[in-house]
Amino acid sequence: MARKYLLMFIAIAIVALAIVGYKTLYPESRNILKEEAAHQLTALSLFEHFSEESGAQFIDQAIITTGRVTEIDQQSIYLDHKVQINLLDTPHSAIQVEDYLTIKGRCIGYDDLLEIVKIDQATITN
Repeated sequence: MARKYLLMFIAIAIVALAIVGYKTLYPESRNILKEEAAHQLTALSLFEHFSEESGAQFIDQAIITTGRVTEIDQQSIYLDHKVQINLLDTPHSAIQVEDYLTIKGRCIGYDDLLEIVKIDQATITN
């Protein structure tokens, strides 16, 4: 009888460890829309932080940034020629050059070659 309970305890422990291991290896994906923004600033101010090498605090953070649309291409839009935005779901046809936008997204860093700040997983909030 004791052996039966021991085997049941071992089986339950193995299942519990398997669940914990799975949750550790495959965590839920991050939802930037539900996160509270860590910083709120203009596109030019964000660019200036990276050009002064104090932009590391923004990397992989949810941020809200505002600026004027200066360029639109197939994959992204550009705010004030300084910040490249990759939108999640808004069709680019709804956005016009010279529109003033407020977006929320994840800052992924600074591109030294193009000299722009990159933001992905973005949505328009205004």
